[in-house]
Amino acid sequence: MSARRVGRSWGATAPDATKLRDPPQGRRKPGPRAPGFTLLEMTVSIAVMVVLGALAVPSYASLLARQRLEAVARNLQADIGLARQEAGRRGQTVYLVFEPGAQWCYAMSTAVAASCRQASPGTVIKQVRADDHPGITLLQASTMALDGNTGASLATIAGLAAAASQGLHPGGHARFASRDGPQLQVQLGVMGRAGLCAPGQPVAHTSPCPADAPPT
Repeated sequence: MSARRVGRSWGATAPDATKLRDPPQGRRKPGPRAPGFTLLEMTVSIAVMVVLGALAVPSYASLLARQRLEAVARNLQADIGLARQEAGRRGQTVYLVFEPGAQWCYAMSTAVAASCRQASPGTVIKQVRADDHPGITLLQASTMALDGNTGASLATIAGLAAAASQGLHPGGHARFASRDGPQLQVQLGVMGRAGLCAPGQPVAHTSPCPADAPPT
């Protein structure tokens, strides 16, 4: 009697066993999609990356070649400035002597007949070789001379006779080329300062060489 009253007062009923069972497998609702890529999406993404990479490689190679070409030309400009300073400090002519070609080199020296391939501690101040600038060729060059008294080029009107007697080219120059074609030329000015120009196809941020520049 008491058990019935308790059950009625609390409203307790026996649980339905069928409701506790898991629903059939076919009736389950699909859950949210797990994050990630499908095989097709990954294949398409890789293909796009390969195409973009193939397009970027030539552009990057050209950019790198141009940077190397500009670097060697700027370095020679700096060396001409150094030669001018050394000429004034020593009170004697300082030369930049070149050997063009694939295995090119040049030397800064107090002797016009100095070699850029052999060490000459008494006369050679500095040597630069092709190995220092891979991918760059020195197409042509003429000896440059900086006067020890004025710092000017010996190819000036006043020093023209002296330059000719030593086999110097009036207005010394050096022309460099990269593997993909662009060229830059360093030209020694009358007052012993170096200018930079592009003798062939246009080069970014560089003026074309004047018509009286040495021929290609």
